[in-house]
Formats: sequence, C-alpha cells, structure tokens
Amino acid sequence: MNFKLLFSAVTHAAPMIADHVWQSSWFALAIAALTVAFRKSQARIRFGLWLAASIKFLVPFSLLIGMGGMLGRPHFAVTAPPVIYSVIERAGQPFNGVGAAARPFAHATFPMSQLLAALAAVWLCGFVAVCAMWWARWRRVAKLVQVAQPLVEGREVNLLRQLERASGLRSPLPLLVSPASMEPGILGIVRPVLIWPQGISEHLPDPHLRSILAHELWHVLRRDNLVAAMHMLVEAAFWFHPAVWWVGTQLVEERERACDEKVLGLGNEPSIYAESILRACKFCIESPLPCLSGVAGSNLKRRITRIMNRQTGLKLTLAHKLLLTAAAVAAIAAPIAIGLLHASPAGAQEPQTAALAQVESDQVAFDQVTLKPSTATENNTHIDIEPNHFTQTNATLKSLIAFAYGMEEYQITGEPAWVDSDRFDIDATWKGPAHNVYNDMDVFARGVSSGSRLVVGNDAPLPPPPPPPGAMVKNLGRGQLQVMLQTLLAQRFHLQLSRQSKDLPIYELVVAGGGAHLTPTPSSPPPPNAPSGKAMVSVRASSKDGNADFKLTNASTLVLADLLSRQIHRQIVDKTGITGQYDIAIHWPQSPDLGDAVATAIEDQLGLSLRAAQGPVPVLTVNQVERPSEE
Repeated sequence: MNFKLLFSAVTHAAPMIADHVWQSSWFALAIAALTVAFRKSQARIRFGLWLAASIKFLVPFSLLIGMGGMLGRPHFAVTAPPVIYSVIERAGQPFNGVGAAARPFAHATFPMSQLLAALAAVWLCGFVAVCAMWWARWRRVAKLVQVAQPLVEGREVNLLRQLERASGLRSPLPLLVSPASMEPGILGIVRPVLIWPQGISEHLPDPHLRSILAHELWHVLRRDNLVAAMHMLVEAAFWFHPAVWWVGTQLVEERERACDEKVLGLGNEPSIYAESILRACKFCIESPLPCLSGVAGSNLKRRITRIMNRQTGLKLTLAHKLLLTAAAVAAIAAPIAIGLLHASPAGAQEPQTAALAQVESDQVAFDQVTLKPSTATENNTHIDIEPNHFTQTNATLKSLIAFAYGMEEYQITGEPAWVDSDRFDIDATWKGPAHNVYNDMDVFARGVSSGSRLVVGNDAPLPPPPPPPGAMVKNLGRGQLQVMLQTLLAQRFHLQLSRQSKDLPIYELVVAGGGAHLTPTPSSPPPPNAPSGKAMVSVRASSKDGNADFKLTNASTLVLADLLSRQIHRQIVDKTGITGQYDIAIHWPQSPDLGDAVATAIEDQLGLSLRAAQGPVPVLTVNQVERPSEE
C-alpha cells in the first residue's frame, strides 16, 4: 500500500471531513432535542429520527449543496478586472518543479501534514479494529448457523405461518433450529432466517410462543437488520465519535420498543408477553450482533415495565405531523438552498462549444495551422508568442485548453486520460495588427518549461466567456489569441465544454499572527508608456538552481494571491483585507513539496499565511473531445 499517497489524500480531505463531522454532530444533537418532543409518541417515530441522525454521518451536506448548485445555472462571475500592464523579465532557466500540487494546511511552524498523517494512521487502526470485532462476532454466529437444522413442521412453524398470513408477509420465513443457547433472532438482510434455539419451545406455551414469534416477524417487516448493518458501518468509520455509539444505542432501544408496541397492538396480553421475554432471557444468551435482531435487546427492566403498563405510544397529532414535516423540509431544503444561492441566476445550462464557429473566421481563427503529434522524448513544454505567430511544442491538450481559457489544469475536469498524456506540436499564424494580440498579453504571458507554467500579472483568474454563437466580434484585443485557440480546439479536436462551479479545496491568504510586513510602493507618476487608467505592475521572475525569486512592483495582495495560486495550482483567495500597492520580493528554495515551501516563504518574508478552506472554484467540464487528424 502506498501510505504516502493515502496520507496525501487524507490531508487534502481533512477540511471537508472536519466540516462533515461537525455538521453531523450538531444534527445528532438536534435530533436528540426533537425526540424529546416525541417522547410520548410511538417508538417507530423516534426510531426514524435516530435513523436520520445515523444516515447524516454517511451523507455530507455538501452533496445536497451540490444538488442545489446543479439546479441553478452554473456561472462565472464576470467582473471587470483591473487592467494590468505587465513586464516580465526572466533571468536564468525557467523553474523546475513549478506546478506541484500544494497540500492543505501546508504552512505554519508546526508540521501539520505530519500530524494529519498520524491522525490518519490512528483512524485506520481504529477502523480496522472495529471491523475486525464485527467480523469475529459475525463468524461466531455464522458457525452456529452452519450446524442449525431447518424446521419444516411443528407448532412453531404453524404459529409462524399464521402470523405471516396475518401480517401480509409474502415469502415464508425459514426457521432454523440451533443447538446453541443464543436467543431467538432474525439473521440476514436479503434472505432473512429465524434462528430458534433448540429446546426453548418446551418452556413456552402457545400464547408465549406466539408473542415471541410475532416480535421476530416484525423485525423482518421493519428491515431492522438492514438498518443495524448500516449503522455498524457508521460506527466503524466514526469509531472515535461518542455520538455515533450513542445513536446506535438509541436505535436498538427504539427498535425493540417499536416491536413490543406492535406485538401488544395485535391483542397479546401484556403479562403473557412480558413473561415470554423473561423465559427466553432465562433460557438463552443475548445476540452478539446488532444486525441479528433478537427478543432480549435494550434495557430489559425498562421494557418489561412499559409492556406491563401497556405503553404503546400515542399516534401523531396534527401539530406533531407539521413539526416532523417542517424538520424534514429544513434538513433537506436548507443545504439545497445554499447550493442555489451559490449558483448563478436561474437559466438552463447548456454545453458550450469551445470556440465560436459562427463568428467571422477571419477575426477569430488562425490563417494557417500545423498540428501534429509531438516526437519529443522529454516532457518539457514550450510556448512562444510572437507578432502574428504562435507555437506550442510537446504540449498536452489539457495544458492547451487551460491556456486558451486562462485557467489552470486542475480546473479542467471530465477529460479522457489521453487529454493529459498525448502531446502535440502546434504552429499557427494569423494576419492583422500584431498589437491586438501581443502587446497586452498580461492575461496569459507565461514562461513554460518542464510541464509547468508561470503566469504573471492577472487579477482575474477567469476571462469573460466568449460571445454567443453568431455574435459579431470586431475588436477582441488581448483576448483574440485565446478565442483563436478556442476555435482551433473546436475545429480540430471537436471539443465541447460546459462551465460549472464546484466546491473544491482552496487557500485563503490571511495575515499571520505576527502581522504583515509589506513595503508600500513609493508615490511616483506612472511611466510614460503605461496606458491611461492602468495600474503599472512590474514582475521579475528568475531562478537559479531551481530556487524561485519573484519581485513585484506596485502590486496589490490580490495580484500576489493570484500569482501564488498559479505556482501551487490551487486557487488562493485574498482575505488579508490589505489595500494599497506594494513592492514585494519573495523567494523560496527548490523543494519536492512546493506548497510547504511557498507557505513558509510568505509567512517568514511577508508575514502572510495560507489557510486551508473550501470554496466555489470555476471549472470547465469536457463534454466531448476527439483525437485530431494530422494536417
């Protein structure tokens, strides 16, 4: 087993797991409060409430939130990004290892990733131990069943068949006589059987026998073994949580009480029924498994008291029905409503072709394109942008999609494996003024090497979506190259995409405990070549022996967050609350764990910190793509 991969997966999922456990705990407390309001009602009502608490541990609210998001129209917030005039000076060779995935909690002086790995190991040990305990008990019961003999006639069988006809059970319940002294119980979920201890019938007259058989038959009709098996899974996965074991106890308590109420409702005398339970308990031992529904479960003294007092519970009043309905609607509708709020305004979501086939081809398409599989033997990717000429060599289609749409590769989903493995060479030219597509290339000015990208000077992580089909585009400016690339993807790869927004792990850029120490940019008039109304941001990126060095002039923390997000390939949201422009210098050494290196660098050098969080991230889902033919 690859424990490093396992621990990495756990650390990525840690924030989501913590949120889920926290939400489930509060949900269980809310259910406990609700059962108090139904304490005089029938036990099946409280059983259903506790069952909802158990299911909540298996179903995160994020699934319902995602469903709500799907009901709305996914969108990307198209805000007018600050136009940035970027200057890129590269010294030395491009960075090595840029683009390695960063890990959550990859910051601070304490080795959080190691702590999470240790916690994952502890959880795994506990999970295996609980599963092993259930498995050992199951094997013990299975051995008893193997030596049990089917009983096809006798007064037990006759009484059981009478009860089956009265209750409407379609398939007859097999009855197996076991030499063990285990209590009568139902074993199995899909094909349940009744385990009957040998010799117990001699101690039970017909009325007592009928009561016990009726109790076991109601376990079958209620599917109690299925519920118990499901909660055993919850207990194994959340063995560390006391609320899970408490919920399990309440489930057993209410299921036995519900069966008792049904037996009494059939007209059985309370004294006879209570005596039959006592005789069974005197003759047998209790079942070792919750998913083997017996007759002696729960608190025996309390059960006998309720039976003798004929406490069958009250039927639901109108007020109780309304309360249950409101609670159910709130539990389901609230997360869905949250998802709807995070979605865009209502409207049908339709797949978008990656480019605009109906837009005038002379304005959005390359004049000449050469596309062929790459023959390079290494993984280095190179992009060269010159006036009226674009080349990309040894590049994956996934990287080209990300380049064309101004996104990161982790924001591309649903693609077949070859999109991220097959490599292509592209050589394209176009006519027209060079400044339309080159001079203002701050959105996608990049230096690419070793399968990595360096993106500088972009405040907006996602460009506005292309115009709808049929729209006339007269002057696309700096986005023209992107639209031409999108056209290429649609024509040669038959690419179709849909825009969505998904909740993914992100980082929040916050001020560290010691406070930020940034150097404000000195006030000075803008350079003469800076266009009117544009913020002048100068970025210098260099490397030496794999060590990264960045120098930003007149940059905001928003620009810094975007720059760092493109290095670690995870969205970083500026939560510093810092305004103004600053001269920022930051460097970090070459490291196999780029996330830790970047987080440590910004905390030590800038007084800022990366905080793991969960948030909506725009993604592009590949709906259709085909391998191209060489031309």
